[in-house]
Amino acid sequence: MKKLSLPLVIIVVGIIAAGIPFLFSGSNKASLDISINSIPLIMPAAHKVYANPDALNGQYHLFKAKITNTGKKTLENVVVKYQVPGHIEWTEISTTGIMIPGQTIVAVCYPVFNPSVTSKTTESVERANVTVEWEGADHRDIIEESFTFKMLSRNDFAYTCIPSDEILGWGDVYDNDPLLPCFVTPNDPIVKYYTQIVQEKVLKGEAASVTRSPEQGVQFMLGLYEATRMSHMVYSGTKGIPQNLQDVQTLIQHVRLPREVITGNTGLCIELSVLYASVLSNAGLDPIIYLIPGHAYPGFKIDGQYYAIEATGIGGEGLGKISSAQEAYKLGMEQLDEFIKATQAGDPRYSIIDVHQLNASGVISMNLDDNDYLRKKVDEIAENFTPKHQQVIQYVQQPVSNQLADASRFPGPLSFLIPTGWVTYHNPAPGFPLLIAQITSPDMVASVSVYNIPASSAEEAMHQLKQYFSQMGLALQYSISGSNVQGTSANYTTTFRWIGKIAPMSGGYRLVAVGSDNQLYSQYTGVINSVYNSIR
Repeated sequence: MKKLSLPLVIIVVGIIAAGIPFLFSGSNKASLDISINSIPLIMPAAHKVYANPDALNGQYHLFKAKITNTGKKTLENVVVKYQVPGHIEWTEISTTGIMIPGQTIVAVCYPVFNPSVTSKTTESVERANVTVEWEGADHRDIIEESFTFKMLSRNDFAYTCIPSDEILGWGDVYDNDPLLPCFVTPNDPIVKYYTQIVQEKVLKGEAASVTRSPEQGVQFMLGLYEATRMSHMVYSGTKGIPQNLQDVQTLIQHVRLPREVITGNTGLCIELSVLYASVLSNAGLDPIIYLIPGHAYPGFKIDGQYYAIEATGIGGEGLGKISSAQEAYKLGMEQLDEFIKATQAGDPRYSIIDVHQLNASGVISMNLDDNDYLRKKVDEIAENFTPKHQQVIQYVQQPVSNQLADASRFPGPLSFLIPTGWVTYHNPAPGFPLLIAQITSPDMVASVSVYNIPASSAEEAMHQLKQYFSQMGLALQYSISGSNVQGTSANYTTTFRWIGKIAPMSGGYRLVAVGSDNQLYSQYTGVINSVYNSIR
């Protein structure tokens, strides 16, 4: 038997030792699979929304990373980080203490951009880098991914992030509508200054401090229109609002900020709507923007009622004349009636932007600094706010009474006036035959319910109704005084407060009850009492 020489033994042993990791690594080597779903663009105006995981239920983010442990080794302290060079340094977005084989985690990135991003005036392509590492991983193990996205300018609004060739309906076209309030800037020092000037020089103290009165709200809106008319502001067209599903060139629109519309003295329909929303909000009203095919117009809501004005009546491209404030308001309310009919018919092209409601959901506008030059521009514009240029703003009382006067009347015993804009549903609950109709406010908060109850007395009718409510899991409480009834209906989460009247009819009794969610009842008291008092 021959003996191996010492050098050869060392070589053989070295080869064996070097091969040991490869022989046994199959069961211990870490293996992760990652897939990244990123958005194609970021709007600087909405940077506060992207940064807030609670805004709009967290639906707006930079990316989601789905990571699966495809190996046979349990990993500890798995960390996901990202960076956007030039904007965001390396930031940790997720740490998982233990990740067993087969486990999947999802890391969502809500990017916190510097507020200075809102000074960006051009579009650019940015890169996001993503890494995944874990305890014990060396540099060769770390997973590195990257993707690019568009960073729009601060004035760019993308109606949708869905590629044009994937758009299937209007829900896709208006995918980003909830972000529109990011361009509504009531706290902009220039908007505040402009609002103050309008209150002092145009309204001259009338409606200068807007309360919850609908009349004062309309008066203020007419005064704002008159201010734009006297300053010779020009409507520059409807360009940009998607008009049909093939209108892909308008899915990203350059939207001038309210301060730019004021000082530039011109605006598209969407820009005028955003201006109105900003000023109305600063004055204490709840602004609304109505979006329809190819157009947008502003308004506000109060006590469950909606109001609108055609802000483009100031004249400009495609318009034959300059409308008075009253004419613009009349046209706006006519358009609102058409809007409501379209929404009742289920037309998805008609949508409401409730600015304050979206603000409460985390859609917050950008911060803007004061600017002496722009203040001087406002002062120059305000020189036109003189008596010789001003038309008399006379508001013929429209809300709530006029809405009822113009409205249709629900027929039959205990008929009542239906407020303009409220939607009537006949036999809305087939499993609840006593409820023959329900008329709801546009925001679905307030409603009128009409019941036909086979009974020989009012007490018997209410008792029977209470039994029906109980079968549906609702608790009905009520009190009767003659023909007047008041009460509440509640489930585990919501209480509906109402007042109404009950009277005999052929075959039984009819109950008409009008009310709203108990927490919002005080806001709807005006319209509730008006409907109640119209019951005959």
